[in-house]
Amino acid sequence: MSRRNGLGLLYTWTIIILGFGCLWQIFPALDLDQSGTMAVLVLLGVLAEWLAVPVAQGYLSGGYVIVMASQLICGGVTTAYVAALISLIGLGIANRGNPLRTTLFISAQHVLAATGAATFFELTTGTVLPLVVYTLAYFLINHLLVYFYLLPKRSDYPDLLGWEALGWDGLTYLITAPYGALLAMVYLKLGVGWALILFLPVPVVQLILRRYVQLAASNRQLTALFQVSKGLRLSVEPATFFNQILQESRRVVDYHSAVIFFWSESRQLFLPGAAQGPQKEELSNLLLSASEGVVGQAVATKEPVLLEDVRNLLPEAAAPFQQFRSVAVIPLLAQGEVNGLLVLGGMKPYAFDDKAVLLLSIIGGQAGTVIARDLLAEKIQHLAATDRLTDFLTHRLFYRQVVKHLIQANGGENPVSLLLIDIDNLRGLNSRHSHGAGDGVIQMVAGVLRDITKPTDILGRYGGGELAVLAPGLDSTEALRLAEQIRIEVRDRRLVPEEAQHQVTVTVSVGVATFPQDTGDPDQLFLGAEKAVARAKELGRDRTIAYSQLIKQMRAKLGKNIG
Repeated sequence: MSRRNGLGLLYTWTIIILGFGCLWQIFPALDLDQSGTMAVLVLLGVLAEWLAVPVAQGYLSGGYVIVMASQLICGGVTTAYVAALISLIGLGIANRGNPLRTTLFISAQHVLAATGAATFFELTTGTVLPLVVYTLAYFLINHLLVYFYLLPKRSDYPDLLGWEALGWDGLTYLITAPYGALLAMVYLKLGVGWALILFLPVPVVQLILRRYVQLAASNRQLTALFQVSKGLRLSVEPATFFNQILQESRRVVDYHSAVIFFWSESRQLFLPGAAQGPQKEELSNLLLSASEGVVGQAVATKEPVLLEDVRNLLPEAAAPFQQFRSVAVIPLLAQGEVNGLLVLGGMKPYAFDDKAVLLLSIIGGQAGTVIARDLLAEKIQHLAATDRLTDFLTHRLFYRQVVKHLIQANGGENPVSLLLIDIDNLRGLNSRHSHGAGDGVIQMVAGVLRDITKPTDILGRYGGGELAVLAPGLDSTEALRLAEQIRIEVRDRRLVPEEAQHQVTVTVSVGVATFPQDTGDPDQLFLGAEKAVARAKELGRDRTIAYSQLIKQMRAKLGKNIG
């Protein structure tokens, strides 16, 4: 458990113990003759809590009408019990994905708020001022307790304690406080029947407000679909369009963090295209295989996968999104193929429902079209940039990559090695068998390079029987070790050329040159590797030589001649 989570857990249980300890302490002062009134108040408060209206920053409830009425009718002790029972029973009926610990904390929080506010109420004189003081105290104590509860999670909920949340809650108190006072006055003068009639507008208003919120949400969802369709027609850059998808997805569901992945044919991985939310940086660094955890399930079924509560699953089932509590993975389809993924994470369980997932799938279908269009352009570009036989970069583009990496090598702080692999006796093999056999040998050697080199290495077709590897980060010794590994692997493989009756042993000569050890110039780097290859062939082929070795030999020879 992290230190942050440990402190949060300690604070939570401290408030729970204080709240329920307070109930235990004031129980002797509880007037049991008011149990009937207390029961009615609790039932009305539970109804108000049950019909609470979900908004972006939480829930709007008319429950404070009952708290204020209870304080004026029964006093502070009874109100503490009423507030506790409303939270316990109300959240139990309309559970919003809260664990038991959170429900107990909310109940204890309201007990402390009611008790503290009652103290200020008793110290204030007048008719209206005590009501104002009680409401302010109840509001401030509540929000302070919640503030410290959410403080360890502030990075996950950057807007949860902002002015918008305080504004909504403050407006609720401003409306419900005088209504609660009016309800208490009617109850005390006219009885419970008239008080019940007066309370009826509270759930009715909540129902109307809930309907309004639902209509507003539907309007946001339709707006999201329209904006995404408009972006598709405008043919904007994929990265810009993906960010728009994520922005419009927030109209559909209030996610914590989200990311769009697109399928890379060349790397056979899902790569991040855009990410938003507090965990943007972490998500932007993810690379996903098509068979990994929840991603593999979405790719295999081509259907959205909704994880309602990650804590109820094995860790590998939610991989690699275990940091979230809820996860929605939407496959982005085009012509029946998965070419991308829309992944949304929430920090609360049951953050996404089936309706939202359906709308996100429609939005995702348009994103899939953009990805398919981009993949087609990538394939065309790839065909123009690569050698037909080996699928390696052509000589011209390989040279550009060498220059680019030398520039990026931090002025020589990071080594970059070039390996030239020359297939021995390729011309003789073509003469004895056929050019088809020679092509087969080149493809075999190319396969060895793919198997042995790293994903970050760059492969090129240097000439007829020459292949090349650019290995960023390898010094001369490490590059020579890689070259030797390639040489041995090629020699140990066997090839049966077409129209031949026996296996052919293939060998290669490899030359290595390293930046900045051997040279700081790209052309000299190629020249050094070529000289090393030529020397390897002079010495009998099937060997590896580093240009640095040639330099040492030349210097030693020069020193001997001078001596």
